[in-house]
Formats: sequence, C-alpha cells, structure tokens
Amino acid sequence: MEVTKTIFAHTLKKISPTAEEVVSNQIMFDDIRKFIKQKFSIEARLMGSVAKNTFIAGDKDLDIFIFFPSSTKKEVLETKGLLIGKSVFKKFGGKPQVSYAEHPYTKGKIGSFDVEIVPAYKITSTKKLISAVDRTPFHTRYVLDNLKNPDDVRLLKKFMKTINVYGSDLKTTGFSGYLCELLILRCKTFNNLLEHAQKWKYQEIMDLENNYKKSEYKTVQAKFKDQPLIFVDPTDKNRNVAAVLSKDKLAQFIYFAGKFMDNPSIDYFFKIEKPQDQRQILRSAKERGTFHIAINFKRPDLIDDILYPQLRRFRRRISDILEHEGFVILSSWEFGNDDCGIAFELLNQTVPRFRKMTGPRIFDPKKNRDNFEDKYEDIWFEGDSMVAEVRCKHFDITSMLESFFDCDVKALADKGIPKNLAQEIVKNYSLVEGKDLLKIKSDDFWKGLSKRI
Repeated sequence: MEVTKTIFAHTLKKISPTAEEVVSNQIMFDDIRKFIKQKFSIEARLMGSVAKNTFIAGDKDLDIFIFFPSSTKKEVLETKGLLIGKSVFKKFGGKPQVSYAEHPYTKGKIGSFDVEIVPAYKITSTKKLISAVDRTPFHTRYVLDNLKNPDDVRLLKKFMKTINVYGSDLKTTGFSGYLCELLILRCKTFNNLLEHAQKWKYQEIMDLENNYKKSEYKTVQAKFKDQPLIFVDPTDKNRNVAAVLSKDKLAQFIYFAGKFMDNPSIDYFFKIEKPQDQRQILRSAKERGTFHIAINFKRPDLIDDILYPQLRRFRRRISDILEHEGFVILSSWEFGNDDCGIAFELLNQTVPRFRKMTGPRIFDPKKNRDNFEDKYEDIWFEGDSMVAEVRCKHFDITSMLESFFDCDVKALADKGIPKNLAQEIVKNYSLVEGKDLLKIKSDDFWKGLSKRI
C-alpha cells in the first residue's frame, strides 16, 4: 500500500496543473467570452475538463460553448456559430478549421491553447434536447456539483492514456473524460475503481441516480445492445455514457488494472516510448513465419470520426472474403494517418486449387438436392450428405484481391466497400508485402504491426 501511495503522490506531482496554468486558462477564456458577448451578444461558457478542474498539466483544451435560444433555426445556429468561431480565431490570431459533431463547429490553435467554439441550444432540461451537444452543460454542472476528488480523475486519465484506452473519438473507441469522472464518482477513488473493475461482467450496469430498478436491467441491456459497459448518464437516462467504448479497450483497461494491483509500478503512468525501428519490426514479423500484406491507398479527405469506422467496415468485409476463400487470418488492423488502408497477418498466402462443398442431406427435400446437383459436377456422399468439389478461381491472395478490386466505384460499393474508400481505391491502390512494407508511411501501421510480433 505504501508503494502505491508513493506512486500516486509522484504521479500527481507531475500531472497536477499549477496555479499559473489554471489562471492562464481562465484569462484566455475570459478574453474570448468578453469578445463574443460584446460583438455578438451571445453567451459563452467554458465546458470540458478545464471547467471541471479534472484536466492534466499541459492540457490547454478550451471547450467554449456559445448558446442560442431554443427557437433558433438549425441553419441559423450553424451559420452564425461558424461566423462567431471564425471571428474569434481572427481576433486572437489563430487559424480555424471547421469540424463536425451533430453540426459544424470551429476549432484550432490560439497561441498554446487548443480552442473549440461549439454552438448549442440553451435548454432547461435534457428532456428538451435539440442536439446531442446540448447535454454538455448538464454534464459539467453534474460533475462540479458532485465530484470531491478531482485528483483521482487525473490519476485515472493518466493511467488510461499510458495504456492507450483514453479517448472517445471513433478512432480510439476508448473512455471519455466524462466517463472517467463518473467512474470516480461511483467508486470514490482510483484504487477502488481498479478493484471494482476486476468484478465487472459483460454489460455491467452503473446507474448513479438509480433511474432503473434491478428488475429492469435486462431491458436496459437490450436497449444498449452490444455495448460492453453501460453507464447510465445521470443527466439523461436514455443515454449510455460508455456507448463508444469498444470491447478491446474495455478488456485492456480491466487487464492492466489487475496487473497494476498485482505489481504497482510508475511505468503504468509514465511509460517510456521507444523510437520505432521499422526495419527491426519487419525482421521480427518475418521471423514469425507468417505472411503480411497491406492494402494501401491515399487517405480520403475525411475527419477521423468518419474515416476510422469506414476503415473498420472495410477491414471486416475483406476479412470475411479472405476467410471464405480459405485464408487463415491471425490479425488485422487499419491505419489512416498519412498513408491509409488495412493490413493482415495470415498463416497462408495461397489456398488449395480445389475446395470441398458440402450440400444437403439425402433426407432433405428433393428440390434442394436437385439444385445442388445442377450447380456442381461429380457428386458423392459422405455419410448422408451430398458433397462436391469446386475449383477455386484464385488460389493466391494477391490475384484474388486484384480481381476483387478490378471494377469501378459503384461495383466496389455494391460489394460492401464504403463509397469514400472505394473512390480512392479505384484511383490508385497498391498491395504491399515483404520489404515493400517499409514504404508505408503511417505510425498507425507500424504500431499495429509491432503489437503483433
């Protein structure tokens, strides 16, 4: 226990913001708020971890919400919201870019600050939601009213960042800052949370405000189907705060929480990142005796929250096709920074030229048997099942993939490939294997490969 306390104290000394940081954040926000009020007569409020005092030293994220009356038309909110955002960046010397949540907003750098100007509707209850971002002020108020130990949230965030499970964007599919705050509210301390996590079941339900009776839990689990952790939003019982969290990120957290409890170490908070030696990674991959191939193309002009779900859909579709053809996949992953695509590690790069097809049983309807016999030649029986042999059109992975991609955008989209990706693939894609993998310029690709050696 003393070791753990020492680790926590050392970590908090490094990650707790100084008084100067807190004041600096507040001054920057106040200057922006005053400018928006004077020029546009619009109320601006600070949200996010800075507003809730759960941010980590060095984080200069100012999430600034500007509030419109609920009667405002969506088109007006979007247009004026972008105008205000761009005016802020022009006034304070920043360069804005337009990003998208439920509606567009501006974000970018102003000096050392990462600033977002997000338009929202001013509502009095989450029952009157007009857009998803309208919940945020209620989240901020709930945490400010209830959280007594922000340092435990800081420890949790730092732990999660080190084990790569922090972030609710659709690239990361991990834990959001708000979910971290609620987890500490429920478990009281970081240590307690690590212990509780070892007892979690699939679709564990957490409900701080007791919105649901235990007799209703099966209904709740059905409502949030396929979401591995359910934390009922205390400000809106119809929302799961952990909706974005993926199974693998939840599994990683539970696993490393247990490992830390067994053997506490500062490394779980300050892991030293070794520079990537791509040639060594490739040598290690080759020594596995497996086959690696990547489908590489130019990154489409999409934000991460749109790109990565599409890359995952693409990867699942190609995985299904490869497995159907008899290729054995050990692992696969997507990459999207700089170069873009998906990659596979397989046990085989070729399959037999013939594949056995098992058909209906002799006791099945004659129509089914006749259809099978019409489709295949040289029928024989194994037990009471009809069996045939079919010659594979492609028996090596390269020719099979080349054949699959040899079509126009519409045909590729009809085969289940997201249209945005299909457009780039048709323009110029490459199948990369062996030493040529060194040509891939993507940290995501190399991190994915290094995890699998």
